[in-house]
Parts: sequence; structure tokens; C-alpha cells
Amino acid sequence: MTPPLPASQIHLHDPSPTQTKRAYIIYFITGNPGLIEYYRTFLTHLYGLLTQSSPPSTSFHVFGRSLSGFEASTSTTEKKDDNLPFSLQEQISRSQAALEKLVRDVREKDGVQDVRVILIGHSVGSFILLEVIRRVREKATIDGEAVRIAGGVCLFPTVTHIAKSDSGKRATPLLTLPHSPLIASTLAQVLTSLLPLSILTILIQKLLSFPPSAAHTTASFVKSPHGVHQALHMARDEMREITEDAWSTEIWGLSNPSSPSQTYPPPTLRFLFAQNDHWVADHTRDDLIAARGRSRAGEGDEAWKPVMEIDTSEGWEHGFCIRQSVHVAERVGGWVKEMVERDAAQ
Repeated sequence: MTPPLPASQIHLHDPSPTQTKRAYIIYFITGNPGLIEYYRTFLTHLYGLLTQSSPPSTSFHVFGRSLSGFEASTSTTEKKDDNLPFSLQEQISRSQAALEKLVRDVREKDGVQDVRVILIGHSVGSFILLEVIRRVREKATIDGEAVRIAGGVCLFPTVTHIAKSDSGKRATPLLTLPHSPLIASTLAQVLTSLLPLSILTILIQKLLSFPPSAAHTTASFVKSPHGVHQALHMARDEMREITEDAWSTEIWGLSNPSSPSQTYPPPTLRFLFAQNDHWVADHTRDDLIAARGRSRAGEGDEAWKPVMEIDTSEGWEHGFCIRQSVHVAERVGGWVKEMVERDAAQ
């Protein structure tokens, strides 16, 4: 039997929470290609880690959605949107809107008014994460109502100068060719049109040594109506827009009581880099760590800076969600628990 098409969102939570006084939404933002199904194992394991020892007064929602335009079926409203493909800036706006809607839904459906958020972003999802934090805090200065973002975890982040990476250098000339995303998308559809999804899944599994679930998600992505076009269109934006660090010290974690956006304390940030990452150049990673990060032991005047770690022992890859989801979830689960404990004390 053919597996179902990849889901457009994953939402793990207790459908009938009792005694809950505070809810934490763990909101995941994908990389590119933006299919949430790649991260199902990661999110499921993370949810189990967070809920196995949580007090009854605290509930967890682990949520992730596919970025707009990456849906594998034609049955969703977004598939009929005339704005396809979506730009990087539109993905940021839609991610923020989806987050704010989810916070409202948890308040209304679960009856929990104290709802707090911890964001997790992978690859370009980390760039989107930082922008969502900036926009949410900026919005608080206008209407006085803000989503409380307690923390953010950036996994193998492409937040500065992605075009200087090895893959960025190779991709940029192709992406700048006129109409290249549309041409490549049309070619992919022609080449795969006669291949059933099951056969394409087997081919991808054999050629790329992917696990069955990742192979099925990739095959569904390639055969989807707009996925390839959306991925390449967005990648072109990434090469143009992800350049210099554009965020203030407040976004990076420095408290500024005189700022009108300081409705809540700034979120605690954690960064995990791969030792060798074809989408992150070593020198841009090291420059960012020198300018914005601190070691785990850093205290004093540097204590507000995010901890930025380079994996030197596990051999984790940029595309961790293919084969290393459980191990990365174990690390992230510990960080999220630390963020919850710190936030609860504020």
C-alpha cells in the first residue's frame, strides 16, 4: 500500500489537558525544502522528552508546518494562491501569522492564558526564527500585545552570508539565470510524470541511501505541483538576502529596559553548528561566533550572549533530519528544558 502524502503540519499535544496553568509551544521552522514531514521523527522524540517529566501544571505543544508552497497535494487553499511561489519575506510573514494564530488557538481551546513560545529553526529556518523574534517584539511596541517568546534554538543555521558557503557558491550562478526556478521545476515534472510515486521513492532510497520515510517525502516533494519551483525561488532569495548580520543586540539577548519592545525579557538563544557544513562557510560561522556568541562558561558582561556550539564529536550533518533526528532531539530537548526552567524563574 502506498504511504499517504506528507502532512502539511504536525501538532503534538495532549488533547485534554487538566490542571494546566501554563503552556509552552515549541514552534519548529523548517529549512529549504520546507516539508515538515522530514522532521516527524525529530519532533516526536522531542515531544516525548519534554512530556515524560513535565509537571501537570505545564503543558507542551510541539508544532511545525511546511513552509508555504511546499504542500505535496493540490487540495489545500494555498495551492490555489496566485502569489505562488512565495518569497523569503513572505515565508517570514506567514510563519509569524501561523505562530500568532496557534497562540490564540491554545488560549481559546485549552483555556490557558499563560502561553509562551520556544522557537526552533533549521538552516534558513534559523534566519526566519530571528526575523520572527524581531517582528514580534517590534509589534509589541505598536499594539502592546505580544507573543511571549522565551527562547530560540538555531540548528545548523544559515543566518549570514549563505552565498559564501561551498553550496552557495555553486548554486548562485545557476539561480541567477533568467527563469531558472521555473525551468528546473518544469523539467522535474516532465522527468517524473511517468514514474509512480512508489517507484520514484525506491529510486531515491537506493541512489541517496535515504531511509524509507525520507525517500518518500523527497519523492512527494519532487512530484508536487509547486515544490521544486518554490524551493529554488526561495533559494535565490536566500542568496541575495542572507548576508550581513542585521539584528540588534536586543534580538541577540541584551536586555534594554528603556526599549518599548521590552514587554517580556529577551529570549534565550542557542546555536548548534556542524564542524563541516556545505551551507555554512567556516569563516562566516567563526566571525558570527566571535561577534555574537559566547562559550557555555561565559558569564559577566557576556552572559546575555547566546551560547554557540560547534559539534566536534558527533559528526552531525546539515541535513540532520534524514538520519540523525533522535540524537539531535536529545541535545535540543536538554536545551529546551533549560530554557523553560530559566523562563519560569523570570
